[in-house]
Amino acid sequence: MRMRLSSRTRRMTAGAFGAAALLVAPFMSGAAISADDAEPTGPLASEMAGLLELQPGGVQVSDNAMAWDDGATVVVWPDPGEKRAPSGLGSNVRTDVVEHLGLEGSNSADFSPMGVYTSCPSAYYCFYTSSNYDGTRYQFSSTCSGYASSWGFNNQTSSWVNRSGSRKIIYTYVSNGGSLLWHQPHPGQSSYVGSSNNNRMSYWRCSHT
Repeated sequence: MRMRLSSRTRRMTAGAFGAAALLVAPFMSGAAISADDAEPTGPLASEMAGLLELQPGGVQVSDNAMAWDDGATVVVWPDPGEKRAPSGLGSNVRTDVVEHLGLEGSNSADFSPMGVYTSCPSAYYCFYTSSNYDGTRYQFSSTCSGYASSWGFNNQTSSWVNRSGSRKIIYTYVSNGGSLLWHQPHPGQSSYVGSSNNNRMSYWRCSHT
């Protein structure tokens, strides 16, 4: 014999299942971390919010860093009052986000001190806004071309490192279609691009050898 449930019982049952779904959903495998989950926090929140206006979709991974495209691009800012970005991801790392993105290696304690070329993690190429690998660090792995203005550092590159894979060579230009400034072989680095090239890069592309 089939039992007929009252409308009140059906509503309570549906409500219970709905509540259970809300509890389970955040833990389902493959749940994405949304850039809309929270506004940037910490001492560099203003800088992060400004870059998010240019490049939506980033997630904060520490007080110093944000990541895009599952960690394919990472930007690391210096602490307020400091002239160089920290090695790794900086302070107050959001461990859950870092683990979700697979960026644990980018925050290794084995990094060399900041201000040296190995502050650019393996598998990335990096642009720095000051010489001697100082300033803000822009890390790219899969991106093969871009406009510096889209990332907030147009005409602000003074040093670089190429530790990317696949023997990727980076070519930098005054503009898209403009004069070549320098190229970045793999592996390679330069603590200063030279007075004639300093703070002139607006566009880059890559090739593979």
